[in-house]
Amino acid sequence: MQEKDTLFLMTLAAFGALLASGLAALLQWIVVLPLTIAVFLLMILTYFLHRKGAIHFSENAEKWAMILTLVVFIAAFIYLYRPI
Repeated sequence: MQEKDTLFLMTLAAFGALLASGLAALLQWIVVLPLTIAVFLLMILTYFLHRKGAIHFSENAEKWAMILTLVVFIAAFIYLYRPI
C-alpha cells in the first residue's frame, strides 16, 4: 500500500466520522456541532497532506492544539478545584 492510498483511506474515515457526527448533530446540534466542524477541518487537512506546505501546517496546528488543550485542562482543573 502506498502513502497516497493510506491518505485516501484516512480521508474516507474522516468523511465517515463527519457523516456520523452530522447525523447526530440533527438530533443534538448544540453538543455535536463543534465536533462536526472539527472533523470537517481534519478531513480537509488529511486530504491535502500529500502537498509540501500541508505537512508543515499540520505539524504547527498539532503543536498549537496541544498547547490549547493543556491550557483548557489547566483552566478546568482550576475551576473545578477552586476553594469555595
